Amino acid sequence: MPQADADTLRNTLLSAYDGQCAITGCAVVEALQATLIDPNGPAESSNAILLRADIAQLFNVGMIAVDALNLKVSLAVEIADAPDYSSLSNTLLRQPARIAMRCSRQILDAHYRRFLLRQRAAAVRRGVIESLPFPLADTPTLHYALAVKSWVNSVAYNHDGTLIATGSWDGVARIWRTKDGSLLHTLQADLGEVNDISFSPNGAWLAAAGRNQVVQIWRVSDGMAMTPLQGVDGHSGAVFSISFSPNTTTIASGSWDHSVCIWSLDDGRPIRRLTDHRGAVNSVSFSPSGRLIATGSHDRQVRIWRASDGVLLNILQGHSDAIFSVAFSPDGRTLASAGTDGSIRLWRVADGIPLYALHSNSGAVFSLAFSPDGEHVASGDYSRSVRIWRVHDGTLLHSIPAHAEGVTSLAYSPDGRTLASGSFDSSLKIWNL
Repeated sequence: MPQADADTLRNTLLSAYDGQCAITGCAVVEALQATLIDPNGPAESSNAILLRADIAQLFNVGMIAVDALNLKVSLAVEIADAPDYSSLSNTLLRQPARIAMRCSRQILDAHYRRFLLRQRAAAVRRGVIESLPFPLADTPTLHYALAVKSWVNSVAYNHDGTLIATGSWDGVARIWRTKDGSLLHTLQADLGEVNDISFSPNGAWLAAAGRNQVVQIWRVSDGMAMTPLQGVDGHSGAVFSISFSPNTTTIASGSWDHSVCIWSLDDGRPIRRLTDHRGAVNSVSFSPSGRLIATGSHDRQVRIWRASDGVLLNILQGHSDAIFSVAFSPDGRTLASAGTDGSIRLWRVADGIPLYALHSNSGAVFSLAFSPDGEHVASGDYSRSVRIWRVHDGTLLHSIPAHAEGVTSLAYSPDGRTLASGSFDSSLKIWNL
């Protein structure tokens, strides 16, 4: 870049980073320089970080990189044991206090992906491909398929993976034995179509969200229907999503009446309503700790609420169309969202910072599911595909032409060995991973 632009950018970054190298903390101003993350990109703070000269050189040649997901520093194997640099591995990138001055996560992620590719190529040359931090996965294979007789809107495993449930357009919830695909229970109520289903964390109950403004709960052991969750204090529109709290004391439901209801499972009454969304609430999810609730809406916003009192903690904006699915990672630190705009966005829960966006170029994404170990996220989309992404760097690992119609719902088994997919083609499929 022209020297005048370089000087201007350097002065800007010196102020933003308080005169310290973003990786080493070095405060010798004369040794610091503005470093473009993408050398072909603009000379702006969104595409630059302040680095010590030698670190900048290593960064430019792909020997040092920063994981955009967790901001940890990674070193190439060539310098991993070098006395001057080994201590930098897994340190955290320093960030300017002003958010507007921070570098773009998307640009940082692109640099990190190039770093991983270089490391992979170097490993191949050395004949040590097996030492890579991301093993090459076998292509998932179809274990079996079940005919459900109606469009499948939702699938869910129980707590130990022995059962799987489907909710479908015909208003029926079905419970199947995963071992052999045997149908165990056919559960019906005045629901209209079943839009979402969920097993309670303890496996004792199955809940279904219905178009007829109702949440119905059954006892799993014998299929007995419990008192439905409805009434003047409940929803006035179709219920599209449900989520049990981890301790199975409450259940959250999202509706096309723009609200979220938190119901007590002791007496079946709503504890509170969350009414800030300006569009239909298509997806609701408790965090693994039970302290937070995430919601996704037709208003293009993801909202994070405190479960104990319903206080709105954050609004995550970035989607350009309706959001159909939100999902917490198993450790609760990351939230994924997806919808009609075809993008899958990952957010840091603590502060709502966007980590990166994945673009499947497949039309609307209806469903997301994290693997139990948090290493992967699966997506189901309108183009009939199931896609599996690596959370660490956003790499697309598999694109499976799974169904004859759009994929509406996904669920990982608790042991992570299988993935279930439901579709508008009226089938449930179980994939070996």
